[in-house]
Amino acid sequence: MNDRFKRSRAGVKQAVLGVASALAMAAPALAQAQPGPATAMKLPAQALDDAINDIASQSGVQIVLYSEDARGMSAPAVNGLYTVEQALDAVLADTGLDHYRVNERTIAVAPPGRLAQNAPARGDAVSVAPGPARREDRRSQAVSPDRGLGTDLILVTARKREESIQDVPGVVTVYNTDALRAVGITDARSLSLNTLGIVYSETFAGAAAPRITIRGVGDDDFNPNGSSSAAVHVNGIFQGTNGLLNSQYFDVERAEVLKGPQGTLYGRNATAGTINIITTRPGEEFGGYLDVEFGNFGVFRGEGAVDLPISERFRTRVAALFEESDGFFEHLGTGPATGFSYRPGVIPPQPAVESQGDFGGADRFSARFTAELDLTASTLVTATVTYGEDESELPIPDVTANIWADYEAGQAFFLNPADPILDAYGDALDNDPFTVFSNVIPRMDGEQLGANLQIDQQFSDSLSGVLLVGYESLDRDFATSDNLPFSVADYLFQNQFSQFTVEARLSDDNSDGFGWLLGAFFLDDEVEFGTNLLFLNSGLWQTDIRTDAVQERSSFGVFASTDWMPVEWFTFEAGVRYSSDDVTFDGATRNLDPFGVFGEPSSFFPLGSVFIGNPIDPENPLFFSEEFDDDEFTWNVGGVFRPADGLNLYAKVSTGYKAGGFDGSTILSPREALPINSETVIAYETGAKYQSPNGVFSAEANLFHYDFEDYQSTALLDVAGAVTNVRANVSDARIRGAEFSANVSPLDGLVFSGGVALLDTEIQNFQGTAAGVEGNELPFSPTVSWNASVVYLAPLSERFTLNAQADISGTGAHFQTINNNDEVDSFAVPNARLGVQAAEGWEVALWVRNFTDERYDVGFFPSTGLTPDTFFKGPPRTYGVNLKATF
Repeated sequence: MNDRFKRSRAGVKQAVLGVASALAMAAPALAQAQPGPATAMKLPAQALDDAINDIASQSGVQIVLYSEDARGMSAPAVNGLYTVEQALDAVLADTGLDHYRVNERTIAVAPPGRLAQNAPARGDAVSVAPGPARREDRRSQAVSPDRGLGTDLILVTARKREESIQDVPGVVTVYNTDALRAVGITDARSLSLNTLGIVYSETFAGAAAPRITIRGVGDDDFNPNGSSSAAVHVNGIFQGTNGLLNSQYFDVERAEVLKGPQGTLYGRNATAGTINIITTRPGEEFGGYLDVEFGNFGVFRGEGAVDLPISERFRTRVAALFEESDGFFEHLGTGPATGFSYRPGVIPPQPAVESQGDFGGADRFSARFTAELDLTASTLVTATVTYGEDESELPIPDVTANIWADYEAGQAFFLNPADPILDAYGDALDNDPFTVFSNVIPRMDGEQLGANLQIDQQFSDSLSGVLLVGYESLDRDFATSDNLPFSVADYLFQNQFSQFTVEARLSDDNSDGFGWLLGAFFLDDEVEFGTNLLFLNSGLWQTDIRTDAVQERSSFGVFASTDWMPVEWFTFEAGVRYSSDDVTFDGATRNLDPFGVFGEPSSFFPLGSVFIGNPIDPENPLFFSEEFDDDEFTWNVGGVFRPADGLNLYAKVSTGYKAGGFDGSTILSPREALPINSETVIAYETGAKYQSPNGVFSAEANLFHYDFEDYQSTALLDVAGAVTNVRANVSDARIRGAEFSANVSPLDGLVFSGGVALLDTEIQNFQGTAAGVEGNELPFSPTVSWNASVVYLAPLSERFTLNAQADISGTGAHFQTINNNDEVDSFAVPNARLGVQAAEGWEVALWVRNFTDERYDVGFFPSTGLTPDTFFKGPPRTYGVNLKATF
């Protein structure tokens, strides 16, 4: 582990844990003294203008009110799930006031006579906004259209401006803080499970390097040096590797998922889509929350934050996360395989590794400090520093009794079946996928640091600019097992990743029917990585192969977009981008030959005594030095047609670009060090969105078709006499599909939501040696995926509200490599939650996830025939209690 942050590590952790402990002790008293924000529409009996202010802040909709119209009036308590209109109906009853929509962003409250004129005439109107409008990425509280808590107007900033989700020409899924908690979204895995068309998977690094695929487009490599298909941004800062994600997923205000190629609005091009994680901004008054969760398997997750305003112009916020668990695997050590040697007298016997008991648990800590300064009335400066460390245990793919029997009977059995220790090992196996033998104790030792600066400048009512400067670093070391309890193929990884980004945008917000955005983006990153490939006790090689490499990337892009509304019922949109990437890749691979057996024939092999050798001579390391550069123009064009109130139709054509680069695994031949071509796509999409005038029903449907060139994927290739997994290009690929989602709220407080996504994918031309790939499905592309939920909020009294939710996410059968020899069976994961919320700002809830104890796979161990084919398992049934106090 690189030690550049070690000196400050203990101090940072102790300081933030101290703040969290103080919050925990003070939270009950503070919660009684200062009631916090409600989860749904929870308004106490109060003055009418205060009630309308609460409705605006809780819904994210601007409400215009004349102060004299509400003077001296009061409003009753409102508790439950309401649309804006329903909440206003409740508080305006018997006041003589009414409301109407000025536009999709604004509602006016006034006497009916003035409403009939359809325009306020006086100058003393009070605009009640949902929150500060200066930070473009933090302006709205939004709810998912397919997984959220209502069918209300949803404001999003996914396209770098605030707008109704109905106006976005494409699929956007949005979760606010309450929706994230309700369905238990605390990381990339749970976000993917709850979002249509997204598949989450793991490999050697487990949850520390999640792989995210959107509509069949994604990354099947865990190394940090590749380009992302699904670009992840945290507070607008592009995350160059998914390994940065989980340590930043806390104190989240909103998560947005955009599907389809992106690049004319965001800093980094993406062929699959974009995920935006937006954390909570500092508040103007002292306050905060503490949210803790306890569950089986020793689960504990504590998250909290406190706002510490220094003055009216300078505000700060400190947030922290601590997560640990025992894990749901049982690690049995080497067991009866202890002492095994493939070549007695040459290869030392397998050392004993004791049983670890419960295994696979999390051990993560993160902290974030955010400061906002109103430099002037039109200039906002925001600085954020994030620190995280991960010492979690990593999952191990299990070899069950059935898998071992199939392996022994196969043609690629690289072990001597006559060895009595192997018989004893086979007899000890069971078919429980959570009991694992292993000669390695896979653990992550990761540390990351991020710092970014954002300057928002409002030049006029419509013209604004933003400058984003970001630095991210990730150091991690981890080991993983080959899924057998002796060293047939073990791996050690050391990664040091750092990136520096600068992004600038200037935009007009379409105040006069014409809007535009101009932007520029610069990325400079470096990856230093070392990989040990340990074939110490196998029938292939008996050695330790070490690759050390450095990759440096410099990327630049300029982009522009515009939208023009010539008439009220039609908007035309277009964008263009130029991107360039320059990458260098330098390193060496050495055969450490610890047993001095290089060049000797194998004493056992399925086909007899044959020469296996090794591709690297210990006296002649393999050196490589390669360069890659590419540039590309991408564009999009589309339109939104509004034939009737609440109904939007859209169509668009867009192109995407995913930069090429290099394979980040062990380099065994010069061929493996050659660059991978850039991936390009042209995407066609059309769809419709509908929202009923009363907000009771909303629905969305779309069709899409993608054509790829040089699709990037991990493939089985014959390298140096052995088949290995290498990043390569699929020359042509095709994806087409459809999605449908709907929300309906037949009763106050009751919402049904659901959706389905269909995919049809095909590899049309393959640039590799493996036969039979053409015509295969793309990896992580289930033919069908779906989700459904029901939410019920009911007031129990003026103080308490019942919150009940049940949801289920289904994923169809799919493959995890382009060879289609690793099918994952279809599965469905149901969850439930029952909570009681108090007006004083606290909540207690019982939760259960995967309550049917579904056994499902989240990753595949690519053995290439050397070891048995195995899968990484998703979590079994988990349950517990959640406590939250807001002050």
